Amino acid sequence: MSVQIDMSGRRAIVTGGGSGIGEAIVKRLAEAGAAVAVADLFGDRAERVASEVLQTGGQAVAVQVDVTSVPSVEQMHAKVEEELGGVDVLINNAGAWTLKWFTQMDPAEYNRDIDVCLYGTMHCTRVCLPGMIERKYGRIVNTISDAGKVGEPTMTVYSAAKAGVAGFTKALAKEVGRYSITVNGFSPGTTRTPGNADIRADWDEEKVVKLYPLRRLGETIDHANAVLFLASDLSGWITGQILSVSGGYTTV
Repeated sequence: MSVQIDMSGRRAIVTGGGSGIGEAIVKRLAEAGAAVAVADLFGDRAERVASEVLQTGGQAVAVQVDVTSVPSVEQMHAKVEEELGGVDVLINNAGAWTLKWFTQMDPAEYNRDIDVCLYGTMHCTRVCLPGMIERKYGRIVNTISDAGKVGEPTMTVYSAAKAGVAGFTKALAKEVGRYSITVNGFSPGTTRTPGNADIRADWDEEKVVKLYPLRRLGETIDHANAVLFLASDLSGWITGQILSVSGGYTTV
């Protein structure tokens, strides 16, 4: 006898689904049977990932979206409603960060980080919640960051934005739990992704991994597995929580 996570019949949106952690989440949800909308600022990336899912027998549609734009988010939601018939699972994964000391940042830079990470999460959640409330079912999983839990120098505004997402996650969980909707977050530690390849190139990785009790950096599949659990019925009595997926680097 074995326990398997079956997402058959569920419809999901993954923002930032065209690369990195988001791509891995899309493919993991699809492998479990979900129909997945791959939402990304870059339409070609979304198309590639959706095509790869379809080639392996999964269900996926590509949607170009700017999560900082309310009209764009509303158009994304309308397309997913039309093509998939609704949204049961929302993974707010789109993110942006600026690596600078705070005193060197200008308002345009930190507004971008906040707009994408915090307001983007709110915009996407706002359009998906009414349908979830009507159906009395939903899973919302927000990508936080260990930077949002403990702070990270040169990522000051990003840390603040992600801390805001954490607070939003906890508060919203208390508002919508009565409708059988769970709202949780996962908090990645340093992970090998295309987006941080240039940064990692400057590291002495042997020294960096010694900071992690499990003695390795994260892989995108580590996060996809955690999100699959939080998006599934196995996590039905877990809400308002932030799960660190960081190899033990953060234990708060």
